[in-house]
Amino acid sequence: MITTPKTRYLIVSAFLLQIVFSCSALAHLEKAKFFPSDANAGDNFGVSVAIDGNTAVAGAYQNDSNGSDCGAAYVYELSGSQWIEKQKLVPSDGSAGDKFGRSVALEGNTIVVGSYYDDNKGSAYVFSRLGGVWTQQQKLVAPDAAADDKSGCSVAIDNNTIVIGAYGDNSYAGSASVFVLAGSNWVFQQKITASDALLGDHFGYSVAIDNNIIIIGAPNDDYSDLADIGSAYLYQRQDTTWLEQNILRASDGGLSHHFGFSVALDENWAVIGAYEGDTNVVSSAGAAYVFSRTGANWVERQKLFDANDPCGGDDFGFAVAIKNDTILVGCPYDFVNSNMTGSVFEFVCTDTNWIQSDRLAAGDANTNDRFGSSLALSGRHIIIGAPNNFNNDKSTGAAYLFDNFLGDLDADSDVDFLDFAVLANSWRQNNPLVDIAPLPTGDGTVNLADFALFVQDWLQGH
Repeated sequence: MITTPKTRYLIVSAFLLQIVFSCSALAHLEKAKFFPSDANAGDNFGVSVAIDGNTAVAGAYQNDSNGSDCGAAYVYELSGSQWIEKQKLVPSDGSAGDKFGRSVALEGNTIVVGSYYDDNKGSAYVFSRLGGVWTQQQKLVAPDAAADDKSGCSVAIDNNTIVIGAYGDNSYAGSASVFVLAGSNWVFQQKITASDALLGDHFGYSVAIDNNIIIIGAPNDDYSDLADIGSAYLYQRQDTTWLEQNILRASDGGLSHHFGFSVALDENWAVIGAYEGDTNVVSSAGAAYVFSRTGANWVERQKLFDANDPCGGDDFGFAVAIKNDTILVGCPYDFVNSNMTGSVFEFVCTDTNWIQSDRLAAGDANTNDRFGSSLALSGRHIIIGAPNNFNNDKSTGAAYLFDNFLGDLDADSDVDFLDFAVLANSWRQNNPLVDIAPLPTGDGTVNLADFALFVQDWLQGH
């Protein structure tokens, strides 16, 4: 059938009305794979990742640029429709063995990088962006830093507040240090320790912050006469003081579940990983627990796990993230297509229940990539680390960027009538520039399938 431009527009209008009430969930699209331009075997690039808007950062804590295992972090930025390597970050006083890049955090024009073997005590470095260039602003060290503190094993930033975990402090009882921005300098505010601290708890192994709440994991905490069950601690800021508010524990916690190995926080929700936890039928496959805040209390709402094919040792819960109505859970030893490559599970909130909506895997996955060892999300972007991934025949590590919608055709971070106009005009001109269907690479032409995928995305409220 020959169609004129006018006829095509009429077809589109009718087609939109037909599918508007029958759209299913949109799959994620792998948009980019990151690995450093100077990557070397054993760098462990992707051991840590963070993303905010159109900027991402990934740590490579065994990079050898300034000596063996000194470490580095790499910044990527979205330019047009392409992600580009923008800059490599290294500490000004870096030396062999520092393991700079073990943890990273990003907010706006500020990046925090943990260097947890620095001077055998650990530290964190703050970089700021000015004129498109990232420059080291300050090195943060706890006032009472001591040998084997492992300060910088975890870092988090929100609203001009930085939290730095030090799980080795005080014979591995652990602690966390809080720094706040005063003018142009970061100033130490408080050292946080658990009210029931014991040696070996590893308090501070994981940290997260959102507004005036900090959550800190202690994955080796013992209680109920069982070792390494794990706990997570919540702190509320009152004026300039952080006060312990709640201690969170899994309702079905068990021996060596390591609840608190990973933590995430967003408004009134907290997610806590227990990578050796049990599912309903399989031991040690891993789990993640969702808590919500009601007043001053935090209540366990749901246990998340791989309900389809869990296996012992999958390490579901190794990494967790939450933003708005989306939770991500890393499962770095999960089997995909019979290979132990790793995966990431996505859950979305419907009313008060979290249901699995997707399972992400790398397009070029290989055995033991450990895809899902680290992860983060911001807006439509998801970044996932695979620190054992091979590139150029070397185990350098990699990070993968996924977009959870495709309809932002004019790259303004919104899906609206302007994007519809771009797609319609492309169809009218027989221009495959915005060919998006079928996933993942399109079919070389713009047709009704592209409109269907576009409308699915639009109706999800992006």
